[in-house]
Amino acid sequence: MAEQNNPPLINDDDLLWRRIVNVPQWIKELPDGSFRVSSAAFKDGYTGEVSVHLAKLTTQEKALAEHPEKGLVEIVVSLPRSLGHSIVYDPTDDDVSHCLICPPQNQTEKSRNRDARKMAETARWLVFPLDIRS
Repeated sequence: MAEQNNPPLINDDDLLWRRIVNVPQWIKELPDGSFRVSSAAFKDGYTGEVSVHLAKLTTQEKALAEHPEKGLVEIVVSLPRSLGHSIVYDPTDDDVSHCLICPPQNQTEKSRNRDARKMAETARWLVFPLDIRS
């Protein structure tokens, strides 16, 4: 049973899920009527760390259970790592899949914006937020 206390191996091809709130800063409507995630969804103004779920340890239903109004996007682990970010396993009492995308030390505002934009551009919708056209 000791294996359960060990953090999971996080591979480059694993998927990270990010919950998305339905606010104009996080979701942009494109001219064709489709929606994309904004870079704001991959920024945190306080720590720079972005809260995500390691997909192989949860389900979409569990990730959204207490947040049914939110959406869900996924990115591959290799992307933030290629930008110098660390993926840190950070389970909570309620969520064994919780991880953080942690920026490199001394990251500049310019590189923070660039990295967030790259993550947003590759994010793939899994679940759209409720009332996305409101």
